Amino acid sequence: MSFIITLGMSLVMSLTMTAINVGFTEYFLFAWLRSWLVGLLVGFPTAAVIVPLAQKVVIRRDGVIKLKNR
Repeated sequence: MSFIITLGMSLVMSLTMTAINVGFTEYFLFAWLRSWLVGLLVGFPTAAVIVPLAQKVVIRRDGVIKLKNR
C-alpha cells in the first residue's frame, strides 16, 4: 500500500514542481522523469517508516482499535 501511495504522490508532485521550475520546454520530459525517480527513491523508504509511526500515534491518541483484515 505504501508503494502505491508513494508512486502516485511522487508522480503528481514531481510533475507539478517540474512544470513550475522548468516549464514545458523541450527538456521537460527528461527533467520530470529524473525528478520522479528521485522522488520515488526518497519517498518510498520515507513512507515505509513514517506511515506505521503515524498510525501508532493516531491509535494511541484516539484510542482506536485496529481491526485485522479478513
